[in-house]
Amino acid sequence: MIKSAADMIKALRKGTFTGVILYRGPSMLDGAPIVVIANRITDASTNSKTGAMVQTFIVRADADPMRALREGLDSSVCGACMHRPANNGTCYVNVGRSVASVYGALTRGRYAEPGVDYDTRILPDLFAGLAFRMGTYGDPTAAPFQIWRACTLNAAAINGYSHQWRDKRFAAFKLLCMASADSTADHADAHAMGWRTFRVKAIGAPSLQGEVTCPASKEAGQKTVCADCLACGGQSAKARASIVIEAHGATAKRFVGV
Repeated sequence: MIKSAADMIKALRKGTFTGVILYRGPSMLDGAPIVVIANRITDASTNSKTGAMVQTFIVRADADPMRALREGLDSSVCGACMHRPANNGTCYVNVGRSVASVYGALTRGRYAEPGVDYDTRILPDLFAGLAFRMGTYGDPTAAPFQIWRACTLNAAAINGYSHQWRDKRFAAFKLLCMASADSTADHADAHAMGWRTFRVKAIGAPSLQGEVTCPASKEAGQKTVCADCLACGGQSAKARASIVIEAHGATAKRFVGV
């Protein structure tokens, strides 16, 4: 069993593992079996918007991601998010490519298992000084808060969003995550509950008072990347403004914000 962050980094660079499993257990949303995987730990992400960040994927443990979408099993990792395909939503994640690839590596045993391949006490050191993205796919609240807190304790930057902010069970996540807001009403309600917001607006719609356009967005001229911006880490970020972005991705034109 790997007992130090340094040894895990060596194993990742040698290709012994391509990432680590952060959590394997029941979803905090509905109790179904899920797995949380972190990759891009020693190699830079190729995502042009986020930059070099550790990426994390929350998936069903018992169903490949495309089957989960077809059968609505993705509620275990995405909750009641309005952007789910089951809701005819506008999710921009290409599940058939990135998420399916991660799941395929999971089935091939390419990720280090907690408590088997490595001691989970190394997590704060493993991600020390790195930019950490909570929920590249899936809502962070599907996994226990303590897992995410351990991973981000010494991180240089945190990037996280949750659609479960109305559920008081997940109030602790406001420390690390932005409330995903899809309307002006969401924005107002989330702020009343103590959350900072990341709001998606319809293309061309105005921003609200106190909002800053995402500097990594196309409409802001892609001035920076998420790894350098440091704004979307909930209450733990130095930034105090809330963030707004125009709907983007292949389904953006279907989004109608109010």
